[in-house]
Amino acid sequence: MKVSISWLKELVKLDNSIQQVEHLLPLRTIGTKEIDENFFELDMKGYNRSDLLSMRGVAYEIAAITDATVTFSETLDQDFIWSNKNLPQVNVEVLDPDLVPVYAIAKIEGLEVQNTPSNSDSAKQLTDCGMRAINNVVDVTNLVMLEYGQPLHAFDAKSVQDEKIIVRLAHPQEKLTTLDHKERVLEKTDLLICDPAKALGVAGVMGGANSEISDSPCTILLEAAIFDPVKIRQTSQRLGLPSEASKRFQHGLTKTRLLQALDEAIRQYQDLGGRLTALAIVSNYEDQVKQVHLSQAKTNSLIGVVITSQQIEDYLAKLHFKLKVTSAGNWEVNVPYWRLDIEIEEDLVEEVARMYGYENIPAQHLPNLKLNTLDQTDLRKIDQLKQETVTQGLTEIMTYSYFTSEVINNLHINQDSLVKIANPMSAQTEYLRTRLWPNLLEKAAENLKERDSLAIFEIGKTYHPQNQGVPKEKKTLGILLVNQTNNPLAELITIIKQIPSLVDLTVEQISADKNFHPQRYLQIKNNRGEVIGLAGEIHPRVVNQFGAEKRIAIMEISLDD
Repeated sequence: MKVSISWLKELVKLDNSIQQVEHLLPLRTIGTKEIDENFFELDMKGYNRSDLLSMRGVAYEIAAITDATVTFSETLDQDFIWSNKNLPQVNVEVLDPDLVPVYAIAKIEGLEVQNTPSNSDSAKQLTDCGMRAINNVVDVTNLVMLEYGQPLHAFDAKSVQDEKIIVRLAHPQEKLTTLDHKERVLEKTDLLICDPAKALGVAGVMGGANSEISDSPCTILLEAAIFDPVKIRQTSQRLGLPSEASKRFQHGLTKTRLLQALDEAIRQYQDLGGRLTALAIVSNYEDQVKQVHLSQAKTNSLIGVVITSQQIEDYLAKLHFKLKVTSAGNWEVNVPYWRLDIEIEEDLVEEVARMYGYENIPAQHLPNLKLNTLDQTDLRKIDQLKQETVTQGLTEIMTYSYFTSEVINNLHINQDSLVKIANPMSAQTEYLRTRLWPNLLEKAAENLKERDSLAIFEIGKTYHPQNQGVPKEKKTLGILLVNQTNNPLAELITIIKQIPSLVDLTVEQISADKNFHPQRYLQIKNNRGEVIGLAGEIHPRVVNQFGAEKRIAIMEISLDD
C-alpha cells in the first residue's frame, strides 16, 4: 500500500513531522518498503491488516501512534444519501449468495466523461498511491477504493442488457475479453458479473472490455460488493491478474465500509452532475461486533513488564477499541469493525505491546532456568561428512523433497510405492521421494547442457511408506559424477574410499537394476555387513530419457544405517 503524504495530512491533524511518522511506523505498526517525498509504501507482506489497505485505516493508525486526531467521522446509516428515499430497484440476481454476502448496484445518470488533468489534486492522489488517472468517472471508483479500502466498479449501463445484473459462476470454457483486451478462458469456479446475455467482468478481479465506459454523457451502474476471498484469490492467481481491487477482496472487507464507500462515490458523482436514480442492495450479512476478553495479568505475563490498567485502557482507546470493566484488571473489549485481524486475547496483548513500544521492553535474565543440552552428535557428523565430501571436489546442492512427474514417468516408478502429498504444489509434484539419485540426475541433465563434467552431492531426507502412521524418514547421502570418461563409476568409488567418514564401507557387484548399466552396479554394506546403499552407472537409455548424452555414475547410502 502506497500512502500519499499530502492526502494523509488531509485526514490526520499531525503535530509530528512526516519524518517522525516514518520513523515510528516500523516500531509501532509495520515496516516500510520505500519512502519518497510524495509517499511511503507499507510492507504488507506477511501482515493480515486489511485496514491498512485504505487511507482511512492508515490515518487511524497514524493518529494512534502519534497522539493525533483524524479529521473525518464515521458516516452513519441515517446519513447515507439514499436514506429515506423511495428509489426504484436496479434489477439484480445473485445466484450464489454464500459467495457474495453483499452486492450493491447504484444507477447514476447524466455523467459527462472527461479526461483527468495531469495537474489536478485527484491525479496527484492517485499517482502518489501508485495508480494512474484515467477519466473523471473511473477516477472516482479508484479514489474511493484508496480512501475506504472498498473496491468499486462502474459498468456502462447501455452495455448491460435490460440493465439487469446477474452474479453467477462461469460456464466451463466460457470466454471474456477483459479491460486489458486479452481474451480469458474461464473455469466453472470463477465468479462472474453478467447480464442475461453475456459476461461483463470477472468478479473482484477485472471488468470486461464490453462494458467499458466510453461515451459522454453516460449512465453507469456502480457496483460495490463483498466476494468470497478464496474464490477471488484462486481466480486472480490462475488468470495472472493481480490488481489493487483483488488484493483488497482477498484480505477481507466489511459491509459498513462498503456502504460508506458507495455513499461517498455517489456524492462525488453528484458533484460531477450525475443523478442517483435507482439502487439495489442484496445482502445476507451484517458486520458483527466482536467481543474479546482481556486481563491485565495475562497482558503483563506475555509482555514481561508491568503495564497499568490505565495504560492498557489508554492504548486500546487510541486504537478505537471500546473497553468495559468486568472486574479489577479485566475487560470485555469491543473490536472496531475495520480490525478484522483481532480474534483472541493474545491479539489484544500484541496491540498493547506495540503501543507500549517493543523497544521499551528491557531484556531480562530468566531466573533458575536450566536448559537441557541438545544432542547434536548427528548434526556434527553430517557437517563433518559435508566438509569431507567438499574436500574431494564435490559441490553440494539441494533438490526438492518430492519426485516430479517426469522422474516418475522416466523411471517407471510405481506410484503405489510412494507417499502421496495431501496438498501438493501442483499435479506434477504429488509424491515424496524415496531416493535422492533420481533428483540429482534430473538436475544434472539440465546442467550438462552447459558443461561437460559435474561432481555434485546432496544430504537430505527420503520418505518411505509405512503400513500405519506417518512415513519413515531416512537421512541419505547421494553423489553424482560425470567426468568425460567411459567409466565414471571407477572414479566415484575412488572418491568414496577417500572420504574418512565412509572408510568402513565395502562394495560388491550384483545383478543390475534395470535403470543401471548391467556390468556396473554395486551394493554398499556397512561394517556389520548390512546393505545400506548402492553405486552404479545409470543406463544410457535412462540418461537419454532426461535429455542428456553423458555417462553418469551415482552413489547413494542411508546415513541412518
